[in-house]
This record gives sequence, C-alpha cells and structure tokens, in this order.
Amino acid sequence: MKIVQVQTQAEAAGAQRVSDMVGEGLRARGHDVRTVFMYRKTDAFDHDRTADFILTERPGGLPGQIRAAIGLARYLRKARPDAVITYQHYGNIFGTIGARLAGVRHIVANQSGQPHTRGVMGLLSQVDKLMGMIGLYETNVVNSAWTEQQFHNYPLAYRRRIRRIDHGVPAPTGKFDKAAARAAFGLPRDAWLAVSSGRLTQTKNQIALVGALEHLPDVHVALAGVGPEQDTLVAFAASRGVSDRLHLVGEVPPSRIFEFLAAGDAYAFPSMMETFGLACVEAAISGLPVVTGNLDVMREVLTTEDGEAAAIFVEADAKGMAKGLADIIAKPESMARLSAAGRRLKEKYSLAKMCAGYEKLLVS
Repeated sequence: MKIVQVQTQAEAAGAQRVSDMVGEGLRARGHDVRTVFMYRKTDAFDHDRTADFILTERPGGLPGQIRAAIGLARYLRKARPDAVITYQHYGNIFGTIGARLAGVRHIVANQSGQPHTRGVMGLLSQVDKLMGMIGLYETNVVNSAWTEQQFHNYPLAYRRRIRRIDHGVPAPTGKFDKAAARAAFGLPRDAWLAVSSGRLTQTKNQIALVGALEHLPDVHVALAGVGPEQDTLVAFAASRGVSDRLHLVGEVPPSRIFEFLAAGDAYAFPSMMETFGLACVEAAISGLPVVTGNLDVMREVLTTEDGEAAAIFVEADAKGMAKGLADIIAKPESMARLSAAGRRLKEKYSLAKMCAGYEKLLVS
C-alpha cells in the first residue's frame, strides 16, 4: 500500500516519534510510507528522506492556516495514497478533510490527547467529535485504556470507531558508556544526574525538577528538549541559585535519545498531563529507574504485565520529585528493582505488535 502520514509540526516530540516508528515498521512490512508535516518547526526531520513539508515555517493566523490546509489537500491529491494516518488535532482535521478530497478510502486518526472543553482546543475537540460521529475517518486510534476512557460519554456513533493500539517502544540496540555519553552532551562526569526529555512547556512541568534541586544539593538535572518555557526555567534556576546544576542540552534527535539516557543515573518525569508518556517508557526500557508524577495513565503504562510497578509515583511538584529522587539515591536495591521492571516493559510494548495493529486497520 501507498500510505501518507499527516503530522502537524516537524519537531522531535512524542507524537512525531510515534509516526516515525509506525512509518518505519510499515515500510519493513513492504508498504510505501511517507510523512508530511503541515509546517517545519525545527530541523529534526530535515534529513529524513521520507519526510515532506507543506510550509517551511509556522503558519501565522488564519491566512497561514488556510495556506497549510490548501497545500496539504494538493499534496494528497498529487500523492494519491491508498491510506492516510493522521496525528494530533490539526493533523486529524486537515488530514482527514484533505484525504477525503483526494478520494482516499482508508483514513485512520490518532487521539494524542483527551478532549478539551475551552478555547481553541475545545473547538478542535468539537470538530473532531463531529468528524468521528459522521464517519469522515473510519478508525480512531487511542494508545491506552486511560485515553479510551476519556471518550466514555461520547455518542456511540463516535465510540464505535475507537480502536486501542498501545504504542510500541524501542529498546536500545546496544550499550552506551555513561562517561562517553556525558562527554558527548557536555554533562558533568562525576555528579549524580537525573535526566528528563520532552518539550519545555508548562504541562511537561520541568520547573518542578528545577525546584527539586533546592532540596537535593548534590544532584544535577539534564533536560533534553526545546520549547517556550526555556527562558523561564533558566531564570527560575538563577533565582534559586541552582543554575550550575541545571543542564539544558537542547533538542535530541530520536537516533540519539538512548545515548542521552545513558548519561543519567535516574529519569525524572513531572508531566502534569499525558495519554501514554512515551519518553518515560523509553527511559524505563533503557534500564533507568524512573520517578514520575502520580497520574493514572502513568500507573497504567508503567506497570509490567505481571503487575510490578516500574516507577516511583510522587506528587509532581518540587518536593515530591525531590523525595522520589532522594528515595532512589538512598536505596540502591530500589534502583535495581525499578531498573529490572522497566526493562521488562519491552515485552509489553512491542513495535511489531503496534505496526501489525495499524496494518490490520489499513488492509481490512
């Protein structure tokens, strides 16, 4: 099959990581897969030969969004794919409309967040609700039991299109030397280091990790990612006198994420809203002990098939994160147990199983 994946923006974030893995897996199964981004946000996919861009920069206002939508529709009409897989709110809406205009038969949407009720995101959720009810896309993929539950009060016409496919999560293909990894990212060689990855945003809540440094005088934190909260984090660290123990390494491409994780002694994830937490599961599978916020979805995702927790769950504030990290430092046996449980998650989140799930939807 000829398949096009529609993403909103090109950057090294979780939703893009998922489409990357789905595309790679479907290509391995003999399908022709390309991913088109409505606009280029960072250089994360500049050298990806299977990626295309409608706009080279973020569209400004309604005229820019109209240009992106028209450009996407033209792209799909020219590509004439057999199937389209869409991601994120804008990608789902414009990708579905464009696919319909191009006469595409198989359209699969992905729900990367819970429904919203306010503002622009609330409007997009209502549009998605209508599209799902009238069948503009034939299948609606959710990535966890928690995410599926968020749509429990939607009409049956919407819910009957929902299918659950848990994310597949890759395991590192080799071992990375910790000292070499720290040198590669400019991190201190001998410090006790907690690492974290993700866009620097308010919902990812990295400010809780910066605040935790006040309570952990011998600990350093390294953050991989870029985003609108970067200046706020830097200023907050300066105001608390911990700037020398906060390390911002910038955007790390997927090809180097396990190298970055190898630099850490533990992984800290204070996010306040997730539907799966792909970055956290990657860290657990790499063998890092994990401290994460006490979200229901994280408890679901970070539990092995035999029922063992692969993380310490804490309040997602400075004191909570500090306590979780301090407990790991004080109990080496806890670090070993969490590391072993985390590695077993690779059995639960198989890439082959995920890609087979998408293939079944597309060829049925």
